[in-house]
Amino acid sequence: MSDLRGRTSASREGAAGRAPNRWRALAACLVAGFMTLLDVSIVNVALPSMQSGLHAGPADVSWVRAGYTLTFGLVLIPGGKLGDAAGRKRMFLAGVAMFTAVSALCAVSPDPSWLVVARLLQGVAGGLLNPQIIGLIQYLFGGPERGRAFGLYGATVAIATAVGPLVGGLLIAAGGWRWVFLVNVPIGLLALGLGVRLLPATPARRHGDGVDVVGVVLLGGAASPRSCFP
Repeated sequence: MSDLRGRTSASREGAAGRAPNRWRALAACLVAGFMTLLDVSIVNVALPSMQSGLHAGPADVSWVRAGYTLTFGLVLIPGGKLGDAAGRKRMFLAGVAMFTAVSALCAVSPDPSWLVVARLLQGVAGGLLNPQIIGLIQYLFGGPERGRAFGLYGATVAIATAVGPLVGGLLIAAGGWRWVFLVNVPIGLLALGLGVRLLPATPARRHGDGVDVVGVVLLGGAASPRSCFP
């Protein structure tokens, strides 16, 4: 038991040694986490403007609102496995890049169908990104520092969820509903630059179990907005 504890402590110290700027690296994680969690609530205040601007129906609005959280939740576990297999930093950067690009696609949507598809892809990117944030915090920090880092992440989640409607209302008043998505572009570029510069490369770990694609598809069908909003 003491030998196991020693190895665990050494592993944590080694991770900290590989990332002397770990608190700055955490900033990259928090910026990305803030962006993805902001989109859970920021869109709600923009739904009436989207509906009138794109002549969307009630079903379209339901998909825009709930489709993001649906695909976000479905991809969390497969996203974690991909991070294990390919490395946390690599998948973090991929998730941020995808989220930023798809947010821009949401902003230029010419019709409801385009927006729904882009919104679903945005949820996929968010679900891919957030397990990497959790994994990077676990890799970068140990002991009491890990608790503080997760506390900062939890505070970021709470703040993003709370200020979403306020930020959304201000953006709509200033430039229209498309800015609800365009605001993610500079935030995403900032997170991408910080991630490239500050995040350490994490080792890839191969697992015997693959992603349960059939299970994910069945769960997605059962929990779709069409099921929730008849």
